[in-house]
Amino acid sequence: MNSNVKIMVELQQHWDRVLHARASIDKIKASVKATEKDLSASRSSVESLSKKVKELKNSIKQDELSLSEMGARIAKLEDRKKIIHTEKELHALEKEIDSIRFETGKLEEKTLSLIDDLDLKEKELSRLQAEVAEQARIFEDEKAKSISDIAAHEDTIKEHNDKFDAIIDQLSALYKSKFLKMINSRDGKGIARVDGEICGFCNFKIPSFLAIDASKDDHVVNCTNCGKYIYK
Repeated sequence: MNSNVKIMVELQQHWDRVLHARASIDKIKASVKATEKDLSASRSSVESLSKKVKELKNSIKQDELSLSEMGARIAKLEDRKKIIHTEKELHALEKEIDSIRFETGKLEEKTLSLIDDLDLKEKELSRLQAEVAEQARIFEDEKAKSISDIAAHEDTIKEHNDKFDAIIDQLSALYKSKFLKMINSRDGKGIARVDGEICGFCNFKIPSFLAIDASKDDHVVNCTNCGKYIYK
């Protein structure tokens, strides 16, 4: 194998480790961000439900005050019946009492329905709060682990960047610029192994003579399709 090709292969191995570590860091950060987003959504759900529970409690309290006032009104009207002298006045008074009792009955039904709804929502709130507490615990554990994992990947990046830098200048200037340009492209590849007559990067069948040249010590060749340096 050509000496420059050997250097490029070694450089590519270090660069692959750097790229893999970078991708792992991005994946970890994305995972933490997604977990944090889910936790935030769950907390918003708890906040929204807490608000509804508070509103229900206020509505029930207001209805209970109204029921108390209605009860007091009925009691006063019942007392007035004792001093009424005419049948007409008594009839009007009883009609008013019946009307208040009818409204009281409707309000009682509404209040009971609100109480049932409150009971269900309080149970749901309790369940959600427990879930959010567990989510928060998991998130903190994940975040702590992610910090450790990212540090390990950063160490890998530094290690292989240092090894890369230590040998890059051994690569002939004839190939160095192009090789660096290729590994800094989106795919991160500068050199690929040829399998038979197939480029290991683009899977393109290269000419037979080029496949033969890729194995010679005195040749440095490129794939005719993707342009990557190739070797056997």
